[in-house]
Amino acid sequence: MNKWLLIILVLLGLYLVGSVFAFIAFGNDGVLGEKIEVISLDGEISTSSDNGLLQSGGVSSTDLVKIIKDVSEDDSVVGVIFEINSPGGSVVASQEIADAIKFLNKTNYAVIRESGASGAYWIASATDKIIASPMSITGSIGVYGSYLEFSGLFEKYGVNYERLISGKYKDLGVPYRNLTTDEMNLLQSKLNKIHEFFIKEVAKNRNMDINMIRNLSTGEFYLGEEAKDLGLVDVLGNRDTAIELMKQELNLTEINVVENKPKSSLIDAILGNVAFQFGRGFGSVLT
Repeated sequence: MNKWLLIILVLLGLYLVGSVFAFIAFGNDGVLGEKIEVISLDGEISTSSDNGLLQSGGVSSTDLVKIIKDVSEDDSVVGVIFEINSPGGSVVASQEIADAIKFLNKTNYAVIRESGASGAYWIASATDKIIASPMSITGSIGVYGSYLEFSGLFEKYGVNYERLISGKYKDLGVPYRNLTTDEMNLLQSKLNKIHEFFIKEVAKNRNMDINMIRNLSTGEFYLGEEAKDLGLVDVLGNRDTAIELMKQELNLTEINVVENKPKSSLIDAILGNVAFQFGRGFGSVLT
């Protein structure tokens, strides 16, 4: 066998063995020892996992709840920071994430960057401490169910909506006709119930008087510094602020901070590293 080929095969074998060892010893994040894990909530919140939590499609409660459970079972993670930049979203999805956080057996903080409103604030309220940028958008404790209605446009162009239903409310909220007063009251009563549930959850999570939360729950958003004065936020700052506060609470001087990333298989990890090293080496030749 050509000696150069033998050398290449030996080196490749050593690299693969090293990659396997690193994967087993360090896991996907490549960090050994205790760590604080940062989990990003960026975009609209929904139950769908079509786009994935860490893609541009928003926050999936299906994916995030699984991540929270995995982190909860990871003994190397001593604290979790949820970095929030979201206007809110689905009621059910927000509740699922907030409930998962309540059962997280780690010290956990929320950091609100640009926006932590509506359902995103609900999620933040479930954490041990909320840190927010002074100029962030927070709160907006409210619910809406508005939609476009086209009946006037239909009349203008001679388009009719032929109503064929079984059950008087089966086509409730279709955009092709006006709501009746009875239907309007029914929909409003549903929104009021959701709103009241939202208020109770925030009051319980934040350990605040429910009447105080009810007075703040007009749907208005508050700047971070305003939210701090109202008791909706604990500390003004950013991720670094949260890390330092968590280190103090856990009595740590040094700690690894890692970003949560999608888990990959051993083969993905090896091939990814090989591709990276090859690309870096090839690039250095070109330069």
